[in-house]
Amino acid sequence: MVEHVEPIADRVTPARSPRVPIGRGWITRIVARSLDETLLFPVVALYVISLALSLPRELFSDGWLAILGGHEVVHHGLPSHDALAIWSHGHHWVDQQWLGQLFFYGLYAAGGIKLALLGHVAAAGSAFALAIVVARWRGASMRSVCWISLPAMFLLIWGSWNVRAQSLAFVLFVAVVWLLLRDARAPSRRVLFVFPLLVLWANIHGTAITGALLVVLAGLTYAYERRRLPLRRWAPRATLLCLAPVACLLASPYALSLPGYYHRMLANPGFRDYVLEWRPTAPDFQTAPFFMLAFLAVWLVGRQGSRLLRVEKLFLGLTLVMGLQSLRGVVWFAVVALMLVPTALDAVLKPNTAAMRFGLLNRALVAVSVAGTVASLAGVAAKPSSWFEHAYPQAALAAVTRAETANPQVRVFADEQYSDWLLLQRPELRGRVAYDARFELLSKNQLQTLVDVRRQVDGWQKVVAPYGLFVLKRPRRDRHLPSRRHGGHEMNAGVGRQTRSNDRRGLDFQPVMGRRGVGFSLGQCANWSRRGCEPCSHRVCDPGAIEERREGKGATVACRAGSRLRPLVRLEVTRMRHDPPGAWRQRHADPGQPKAAPSGDAT
Repeated sequence: MVEHVEPIADRVTPARSPRVPIGRGWITRIVARSLDETLLFPVVALYVISLALSLPRELFSDGWLAILGGHEVVHHGLPSHDALAIWSHGHHWVDQQWLGQLFFYGLYAAGGIKLALLGHVAAAGSAFALAIVVARWRGASMRSVCWISLPAMFLLIWGSWNVRAQSLAFVLFVAVVWLLLRDARAPSRRVLFVFPLLVLWANIHGTAITGALLVVLAGLTYAYERRRLPLRRWAPRATLLCLAPVACLLASPYALSLPGYYHRMLANPGFRDYVLEWRPTAPDFQTAPFFMLAFLAVWLVGRQGSRLLRVEKLFLGLTLVMGLQSLRGVVWFAVVALMLVPTALDAVLKPNTAAMRFGLLNRALVAVSVAGTVASLAGVAAKPSSWFEHAYPQAALAAVTRAETANPQVRVFADEQYSDWLLLQRPELRGRVAYDARFELLSKNQLQTLVDVRRQVDGWQKVVAPYGLFVLKRPRRDRHLPSRRHGGHEMNAGVGRQTRSNDRRGLDFQPVMGRRGVGFSLGQCANWSRRGCEPCSHRVCDPGAIEERREGKGATVACRAGSRLRPLVRLEVTRMRHDPPGAWRQRHADPGQPKAAPSGDAT
């Protein structure tokens, strides 16, 4: 019978391997050290492999905006006023992310979209691995780190699933938090390294304000804990930690404009109303790990608060509030929880009663994790560029080129998913695209106008009328809105009927009819010109002039006045007005011409 058992911290590899002499080489030391972290290798490998295999779904508007912003800096210098979009033309543009955009554009110029996406994987994967290193440095066991990493991994993948300049900020965030935690345990001059990190961060992404707030919070905590000591012993250091971060945020080419930029980004009422990721975090399937992790963190702070320093509790509380206020803040709480919560979790887990070590199994687990990661990255790197850009097919781009060549002055109404992609691939569209993903340049009224167009609120036709080419994403029917009808025909939440491109790879278009001609998603009237629609000679092709004639499995689209429509991509067109057949032709027929028969047949 066992009469005495000594508790051991870790269940699988509780005892650390003996220290290897220096003379055996650094490779041997790394291998020996890695065997002490066996279970963490599959965790990091799973995260990196998940990011790499999902790269085609990670390329959205923010990714194209990051590359386009770098393109603007290289070819036109640092921007001051917008010249890319119509709605924001001439607006003051504070390109606060210019350095991060320049980084992604450099990768794009060197190796195409493939290298830019792999750079995103490297940045996000490094931040996750470094956060685990910090958790282990604080004394957390592998068991607790693995438990916390599961919900944190889901939240980090969900929060960093979009390629953008923020991907580079994750590593800087972890590094700043680590320096502050080290200083809270043993104050030293190392904490001064947070200031150059903040300067770098302030030129990469606007979340630098989060890092500055953490440094200020650490300075206030330092002053509070030493308030009973002589003032000269703590006041200079606390003052430096509280004031220097503000100066670091202004270390940018846009220094004088940054206060207004941050105010516009953080206090813009339009973002919370119209941009999904700025809305408060509501309970659902995707946010369930966040609320579970938040509940666990609060419970552990209340029960095992002695395991956490005061500044660590404040970091958890601040990032938790940020996560509740907006979906964008969830990822920062996940990173902080991964670094801090495992130590407190160890205090409530049952201690181990046996020390088991399987050297061969540990080596195999590490080898499989490393080999799987390398093989996955190599396989992704070998994919063609079309695999990464499946949502942005070249067939659609070629159709846009043909339409733009036929009418060099055509204006393009593209949603935010495709606008920056078009501007990057076709620079000649500069200044002729309605808007793009830079919503901070739009006023609240413009954001409301955009929503009204998507929902077909009365008057939306006047907004889209000046545009002759449309590149839109298939809308999802909003279940919270009543179905809208226009002219007796029910329409989806977007503009017109849903359509699909010929290559069938997921790019969806919608036909749109305007008062200044007939415009379709990547489709135009074959005979339309500035003089009018020939041969009907009408300057305005009324939406009621369009009808659909089905012939077998196909469809022929024709103008009732006689002009056939040349679709650039396969389209489905419906009448936008509920007119009796032939009524439009009778209203608009020339006085000298005989009225059309009421049959309404198209020629």
